Amino acid sequence: MTVLQVSETLAEAIRYEAETRAQSIEDFLAIVLRRERTLADRRKIEVEQDWWLSLPLGERARYEGEFVAVHKRTLIDHDRDELALRRRVRGKFGRTAVLLMPAEGPREIRAGRGIRPRCP
Repeated sequence: MTVLQVSETLAEAIRYEAETRAQSIEDFLAIVLRRERTLADRRKIEVEQDWWLSLPLGERARYEGEFVAVHKRTLIDHDRDELALRRRVRGKFGRTAVLLMPAEGPREIRAGRGIRPRCP
């Protein structure tokens, strides 16, 4: 076991939050760290997507019909086969957040003819 030193104020805040959730301090901190990692990954993917979509249309059009992989504001790979692209990216970057999307941009889901969205 490793000992981590934090201020008494922070230790009390951690204890309080863990207790309110009926969790051990270790479980609570693990959940908080996973959540923070997820949020950081989402922010990174949004930045990558904004960068890709800000490129001139002519540059993006070269990859029409393909999926692109973007990491650190750089096109790192592309392929018509999304699964093959995903496998290569995961093989090279592991669990690092990398944007994978159709080169044309995000896809929209639209209700088909005769289908009405359900209202709450």
